[in-house]
Amino acid sequence: MIPARTRDFVRRLGREKWTPLATVVTFLLAVAVVIAVTQTGGIFQPDRLSAVTVGEAAQRDYVVERDFPYVDVRATEIKREARERLVPPVFTLNDAVTRDALLSYDGFSQSFSKWRAMGLSPATIYEKAQADFPGRLLKDDIVSLSRSADPARLLDDARSLVEVALSRGVVDLAEHRDEALVAGAIELRRTRDGLAQSEEVPLDQVLTANSVTDQMEAGATERSRGDAEKHGILRLLGSFAVVNCFYDSQLTQERRNRARADVDPVVEKMARGQVLVRRGDLITEPIALRVQALNSYVKTLDVNGIIGSILFLLVTFILAFYLFGMRGGPAAIRRGNALLLLGLGLAHIVVSAFVQRFANLPDWVPVAAAIPTAAMVMWVAILISTPVGVFFALAVSLALLLLTGLNVPSFLFAFLSGVAATAVVRDADRRLDIIRAGLLLSLLSAAILVMLGVLANEEPGRLLPLAVFGIANGFLCSILTLAFLPVFEYLLNAPTRFKLMELSDLNSPIFKKMLSQAPGTYTHSISVANLAETACEAIGANSLLARVSAYYHDIGKVDQADYFIENQKAFNRHDDMKPSLSAAVIKSHVRIGIEKARELRLPQALVDIIAQHHGRGLITFFYNRAIKEGKNPRISRDEYSYPGVRPKTREAAVLMLADSVEAASRTLKRPTEAKLESLVQDMIMEKFSSGELGDSNLTLRDLESIRKSFVHILEGYFHTRIEYPKIAQTRSLASK
Repeated sequence: MIPARTRDFVRRLGREKWTPLATVVTFLLAVAVVIAVTQTGGIFQPDRLSAVTVGEAAQRDYVVERDFPYVDVRATEIKREARERLVPPVFTLNDAVTRDALLSYDGFSQSFSKWRAMGLSPATIYEKAQADFPGRLLKDDIVSLSRSADPARLLDDARSLVEVALSRGVVDLAEHRDEALVAGAIELRRTRDGLAQSEEVPLDQVLTANSVTDQMEAGATERSRGDAEKHGILRLLGSFAVVNCFYDSQLTQERRNRARADVDPVVEKMARGQVLVRRGDLITEPIALRVQALNSYVKTLDVNGIIGSILFLLVTFILAFYLFGMRGGPAAIRRGNALLLLGLGLAHIVVSAFVQRFANLPDWVPVAAAIPTAAMVMWVAILISTPVGVFFALAVSLALLLLTGLNVPSFLFAFLSGVAATAVVRDADRRLDIIRAGLLLSLLSAAILVMLGVLANEEPGRLLPLAVFGIANGFLCSILTLAFLPVFEYLLNAPTRFKLMELSDLNSPIFKKMLSQAPGTYTHSISVANLAETACEAIGANSLLARVSAYYHDIGKVDQADYFIENQKAFNRHDDMKPSLSAAVIKSHVRIGIEKARELRLPQALVDIIAQHHGRGLITFFYNRAIKEGKNPRISRDEYSYPGVRPKTREAAVLMLADSVEAASRTLKRPTEAKLESLVQDMIMEKFSSGELGDSNLTLRDLESIRKSFVHILEGYFHTRIEYPKIAQTRSLASK
């Protein structure tokens, strides 16, 4: 029976179509490398390669024994790469985005007409537009539209232009402009009447978010009666003609793979008796390629060895999937992490193959001593987690065991040094700590090699060189870790401890802005961070991630701070608003927070927690207010509920609870220990009974630990103080 957690992990990968494909490709490449190293001795054995090194003299004669064709790999690859570059990138038009954009425009048009009919001033209309359609239009645009001679016609003209632009497709070309420039066009796919259609659009006719107004200017000119109306139409077009065509990596790759496959290999022919090179002659690159082709052709393969290698690697991959699916394994492996594991695993196999071939090590030195296994393991441990680092060390060590012909010392050194690498970086909070970890790893690697030498009964004189090899390996791995870790951090945007420590700086611009514009939200976030961090420490979750997430969880409130009670002083904006509108404004802070988090390029783990910190909870105050007013007999709970996602991790669930408890605790009058315990218990049970915590993997024991932690922190916040006598009374007593 496959454990449920392992099945869930495989199912999660299955939902990412390219991840299984990448896994299969990595497996096939690993098989190819292993077979090349273990089976094709004509390429990898030194006595044959030394004779075909470009620029050196041949060590023997190479004569063709029989006619055979061979593929000129270099010429074929150049031809295929050239054909592949001519394939335009594929973009797919998303009809749902188009519908949403048009609905949004229609909503704005109707609302504007209604507000104008009510005789509202442009400034008031702008405020309402910002509430319903935040960030869409500038105040000057609203004023210009209000002053138009015929706003209804202008809105209709702009609407038709928006529809034309969206039907043509607005493309997100930023990341793929170079590909499109080489191909000179893009392929645009859309679905009409249930049928998929494709067309090739020249690059100069492609609409993008930045060029849509320029390219549609002629249409705006035809529909307008002056520059002012033209400007208004273009402003509406630029605001509502959103990107609705997105890059389809799978289809693009399929097109390119098909284009490569359509290119016939460049085939040359060798004839019997043909002399490729004489002993002592200079080896040129064309000669070397022909000799390598000859060696490949005449080499016999061990079929049983190939089958055994494939089965061994297959078992290794299955074991890796099983380990990653275990409890304590990578519960939150994302696309980038999965790709990192596959890429590093394949890179380890390739590096091991080159070391196995080229490194001229003494027989008593394990091949693994010249392979930076520990560096790769440290990257995995820091970027993903320590357990995954251990599992990765085991997987690549097993693959190395196959490459080295079941050399046990190499397997043991690779695995043990990998485990040691996860241990020395486990508590690293600063990048400088990696230097200390590298020194410690050097000593541990030296000790491991010396231990293996003693177990192998090596001569005492070889133990010191083994220790030197271990120190050199540990030092090299620490240097590689320091050099490439920032690159992987940037590419994966991983929430490493280093990244989180940098993000926790409260002197950053976003927090200074929050402190000045939304001081109540700032104070609330700090308090929530203390609660969440302490609770996560109590249940063994990632307390640093919880603290940093708490700092950022309400950044969506900053630009609309006055609409939230903690930032209000005397006037409450919601007193003059409908409950439904108030609920919409309150809900919008989650969406705005996600957008700001992405603008700040926060790690996805933080973005997810921001999106999940209210779950699908009900905005009770405005829901009850709507019921009390009784103007709408059929009030939908969904209209007054957050449209978010329930917490998927323990950190997200703890933050949700901390956010609710901290906000509720401020409503207590004369808080006592009993009141705080009752409040915390009620808030946790309310979230539990509503199902908000169902996907977070929190246990009842975790909830009890969280409750105790919250109560302890809140007691510290609301602890009683002695009542000091008034200054006047003090002076009076002092004068007597």
